[in-house]
Amino acid sequence: MPEQRIALWRTGSLALALATTTALVGTTGLARADVLVIANQAAFGGGLIETVDATTGTFVNSFVPDGAKLGTNNGRGVEVLGNFVYYTELTNGFGPTDFIRVANFNNGAGSGDIFQYPNPVPGTGVVDLAAAGGLVYAMTGYPAGPEVVQATNGSGVNVGPTVTLTTLTGANLTDSDGFTVLGNGNWLINDGDAVNSYNQYNPTTGAEIAGTTVQAHNASGVCGSSTGVDNDAFLGGTSLYFDCNLNSIVQDTLSGVFISETPLTAGNFEDISLVQASPIVPPAPEPASLSILGAALVGFGVARRRKRST
Repeated sequence: MPEQRIALWRTGSLALALATTTALVGTTGLARADVLVIANQAAFGGGLIETVDATTGTFVNSFVPDGAKLGTNNGRGVEVLGNFVYYTELTNGFGPTDFIRVANFNNGAGSGDIFQYPNPVPGTGVVDLAAAGGLVYAMTGYPAGPEVVQATNGSGVNVGPTVTLTTLTGANLTDSDGFTVLGNGNWLINDGDAVNSYNQYNPTTGAEIAGTTVQAHNASGVCGSSTGVDNDAFLGGTSLYFDCNLNSIVQDTLSGVFISETPLTAGNFEDISLVQASPIVPPAPEPASLSILGAALVGFGVARRRKRST
């Protein structure tokens, strides 16, 4: 056992273990099998981040993040990893995104921002966030393009090159606002602002892949519009989740066959994210948090010494 603890310290896994524990505390009271979906509302100031339970079709919680309280900021990207909510705003309505911001999830009740890092492509609007393989992906360039994707390590360090998105005709995407990383590694992105037509893109070249079109469906048929999208491959599932008509979450098969629908309490919701069970690289602790952690570790050491002396 002592050797295992030493190994945790040397690899930095203790920090991840602590963050994972926080995530489990944050989701206490919900059935483990339930699929939670979070959505960021487009509003000129004060936009909600809302969580619903797609398994039971019920509302869970909502909060107004700090970034949405600044002037006429307009909510866009969102991604939940463990107990961390990554989100973005367009400044002054449709201006560039200044920061990727992070709040605590807290079972959808949120918190004030605990961390932020600069837009990885300064001067552009980050319209969507996605996550896979320990990385957070920002799709930016909205609303005039060209749109690009940049991966980060989740705490501000860019990973790999910026990838420019191009259609089958070679044209750049300019205002697409739905993006997720599929289980096969390809990116699924819609054709334009709120357009309910999604295609897969090569994650290396950014080029559209022919013959991969899918649309969001609800019980009545094809959704009139769609923005955010996510998938449950990381949960072992085979479903897509879409923001349908800016006011509900629909679960469809990978080919777009309708499964279920969960209403959102308001309208004008943009990006969505399923709540993943474990975080990636956690934000750097605040000084106060470090002090608490240090005191806890000192206490742990004293307790071990006392145990050995008895």
